[in-house]
Amino acid sequence: MSVANLGYIILRMAKPDDWVAFGANILGMRPVDQPGPGGERFLRMDEAPFRYMIIPADQEGPGDQEGPGDQEGPGDREGYVAAGWDAGDEATFDLLCRRLETAGMSVTEGQTDDAALRAVERFVITQDPAGNRFELFYGRKPASEPYRATEYVKEFITGEMGLGHLVLPAPEIEAVSAFYCDLLGFGISDDLVLPPPGDGLPNQRILFLHADNPRHHSLGLYNFDTPSGVVHIMAEVGTLDEVGLAMDRAKEAGVPFLASLGRHSNDNMVSFYVMAPGGIGFEFGYDGLQVQDWSAFTATQSTSGDIWGHDYQFPRGEG
Repeated sequence: MSVANLGYIILRMAKPDDWVAFGANILGMRPVDQPGPGGERFLRMDEAPFRYMIIPADQEGPGDQEGPGDQEGPGDREGYVAAGWDAGDEATFDLLCRRLETAGMSVTEGQTDDAALRAVERFVITQDPAGNRFELFYGRKPASEPYRATEYVKEFITGEMGLGHLVLPAPEIEAVSAFYCDLLGFGISDDLVLPPPGDGLPNQRILFLHADNPRHHSLGLYNFDTPSGVVHIMAEVGTLDEVGLAMDRAKEAGVPFLASLGRHSNDNMVSFYVMAPGGIGFEFGYDGLQVQDWSAFTATQSTSGDIWGHDYQFPRGEG
């Protein structure tokens, strides 16, 4: 039994409204009109009550409950805070919690008010060996009103596959990989090794991990640190035109580009990358590979990330 999908992402921003504007006007997500009790802002992509929660950097609120391994108090850092992973059902949630506790991981039960803010029945907080905060939940509650597509995106590719994927820093990549694969049931889809990002540095390595859904990978692990706490986040849409039009909107708005249009070699995604507010790398793509039977899939080993395109301008060459 394993994690089902990526349910939500929590960010901390000095100006939450800037991230909401980016999500709405560039990516085509729909903002939730009503802020949370601590000033949290929310973005929807589908029928889920929200997919992104943006916490004000200068305010401690119920969306910012501290968990195991927190090195900084609420409001100390702008950037990525946590991902919320859907266990799928209560039985899987309980099993995965027991695995974590048996392995000696510190697991903190989420408070009732914080569970309500996330619109979940229950959640717990732990951290992986790299210090990345991991929230596990079950029982996502329905939104108060149906989702209405925006003028920019007819439909995000979400549903059983979750909101997309993210790539996290994992300098001790073997230990971090064991946490996700051995304890939480992720599987390896691809092991990508690239040249070093600078003189005297080791090769870059990204492990792409799949959850219990057809998306090629819901999580990537990168063997270097990154200042924002996340290498990048990905959202997928249903047409190439929606990708191209988002590129046009980003250019017109002066959003910094991190990579030109290209197609990845492992998951076939056609995408571009930009720098979102708060230094968050963001990939916007189309046509990602889906695997319907993981038991018949053999993990790949890659030495090139792309079939074509993707002229990267990531800091230190991060991909």
